[in-house]
Amino acid sequence: MFQLLLSAYSTISIHDTALFLGMNEDDATNYVLQQGWTVDHASQMLTVKKQPIVTEQKLDPSKLQRLTEYIFHLEH
Repeated sequence: MFQLLLSAYSTISIHDTALFLGMNEDDATNYVLQQGWTVDHASQMLTVKKQPIVTEQKLDPSKLQRLTEYIFHLEH
């Protein structure tokens, strides 16, 4: 559920976060603060800290070979 909140919200109320996570408001606030979120106590809103997206590309030699042959064919 926490991952869904990360992807769906940039800010969310403490109350809604607690409901989604199935925790009381204090526990939910402490949990998300440990994850790097920030809290505005005046508005009772949390600002979500987005995690960097890590993508891993694997180089398949056969695909590289086909691409090379295709480009060679286009050039000649």
